[in-house]
Amino acid sequence: KAARRLRYDIAPVVRETVNHLQMSFCGRRRTDFRAEAPVVFMTHRPELDQLALDQARAAGAAFRAVPALRSLRQNESGVTLGWEGLTVHGRWLVAADGAHSSVRRLLFGARGVPGAVAIEGLLPRHHCSDYPPAGFDFGVVSRGYGWVFPKGDHINAGLYVSRQGAGHPGREELARYARRRLGSDRLECIQGFPIGTMGHRHPPACGRVLLVGDAAGLAEPLLGEGIYGAILSGQKAAAAIVHGREVASRYEQALGSWREELRRTHWLAGAWYHTLPVGFGVLKHGLRQPLMAGFADGLTLGQSKRRMLGAGP
Repeated sequence: KAARRLRYDIAPVVRETVNHLQMSFCGRRRTDFRAEAPVVFMTHRPELDQLALDQARAAGAAFRAVPALRSLRQNESGVTLGWEGLTVHGRWLVAADGAHSSVRRLLFGARGVPGAVAIEGLLPRHHCSDYPPAGFDFGVVSRGYGWVFPKGDHINAGLYVSRQGAGHPGREELARYARRRLGSDRLECIQGFPIGTMGHRHPPACGRVLLVGDAAGLAEPLLGEGIYGAILSGQKAAAAIVHGREVASRYEQALGSWREELRRTHWLAGAWYHTLPVGFGVLKHGLRQPLMAGFADGLTLGQSKRRMLGAGP
């Protein structure tokens, strides 16, 4: 669903095209989930990011690396950012600076928390006892799951917790999961990060500042997938600015259906992680094919649910 929103082809950075997932409850009852068409494109994030950067530059964007922001001021004519004695001024600011957004903190203070948290590492393929299919192991951490994503010369392995405070997966937990799942804990490039999933509770705009992606908390909370929400909100922010009138309210209105889906998915995520392993049994025996068909058709979870209930996408 994310790739379909883009206006350029990501084929040059696709390492695996996936129509087969394995899912399990705590590593047991591992079950194949298959679709007739691709459901996931596996990319290495630095390569995907570079492709996006190259596309933006080709369209005329200019980039400048700056240190930590120190100040943000706005008035009727625009927004001024300051850092280390320097300033930059623009008519609008689109803030895509992640779940710990400096822009959001300057606007709203400490109000608002990212929501979810994850940790991941890369296991070189030659250290792996078996090259696995892409998969999710629900319940290997409290209120979350472990994942393995094969990407050619390495496997990306990680742990996701859907709500901060429910668990704090660290390096040792990740190493144990990798040993159990892949036969080795020789992980590289280990990093932990927050994921913004609370966008249904906080405004995505303030004056001439529009928050997008994780900065606005627009990642989906059940699995923590954030690229779709980032692309969607970036496009909606651009469209509102191009329109030129009532930009903030227009942007917030344009995100209304996605923020409502996030609100409902928060309830779904809570119910899902509270009822494991029963929930996994329902997924395995009743929802497997409709879910995979929805993923293959580029539908969101909410759209897939509505189609299963006969209400259309």
